[in-house]
Amino acid sequence: MNYYYLDERDQTRPSWVLFDLVKRGRKNVRQSELPPAIYQFFGSQPEGEMRMKPEYLQTCCKKCGRYDEDAVFQVGFSDPVTIRIKGDYSHTQDRVFLVSERFLKVLCNAKVRGYESKPVGKSGWHALCVTVRVNCADGVLKPAEPYCPACGRPDGAVGSFERVSQLSVPRDDKTFITTNVNYHRRLWDRDIFITENVLRALKDGGIKGGYCSRLWTDEEVRFAGEMAKQGRKWKPTNSTVLL
Repeated sequence: MNYYYLDERDQTRPSWVLFDLVKRGRKNVRQSELPPAIYQFFGSQPEGEMRMKPEYLQTCCKKCGRYDEDAVFQVGFSDPVTIRIKGDYSHTQDRVFLVSERFLKVLCNAKVRGYESKPVGKSGWHALCVTVRVNCADGVLKPAEPYCPACGRPDGAVGSFERVSQLSVPRDDKTFITTNVNYHRRLWDRDIFITENVLRALKDGGIKGGYCSRLWTDEEVRFAGEMAKQGRKWKPTNSTVLL
């Protein structure tokens, strides 16, 4: 069975679910009242004065501003929201994974497992939370210092998953997968993986928005290493599938 990392295209305009734009500001102006970590999470400076909706404040660390995606998912998502996603799926600037109505319909029709979804206000978009969580090999993701003195969360993490053997994958052949471990990175806490049957359903359903990279087997990694020693680049055929 093949497993794929679900990646998304860069979005030209930001989308927001947990934050409100309360005052449009000048370009490239920071808001001093927001924790500095907010700008690291979002990857770009907000369009003006951004304010977290009151219902999510309880999920935040008061020191560093970090919050857990599971906690905000349990709260739910109400209007107003700002969604400018091109395609059928992407993370928002405030780290919520959204899928379109079409994406969700494809999952339902194909009887895909391993996720929960909640509507995002009346936008027609849905927040998706992956519920099948597995252990991963030690050292694949390395937490980055400093750690927050209040909540203990690291500054982020470095590393990526490239091989199937780095994950304790389930036997289910039609499911979403993610890791038990989570770190606050640029736009998400956890990487999202899908089985080949899920990829086929998304492809057949005309879902757009990024690409999927197949996780390599250990034998493929070994062979690529041998080719590299000979000065030759090698990768398996059909290891990247565009959506």
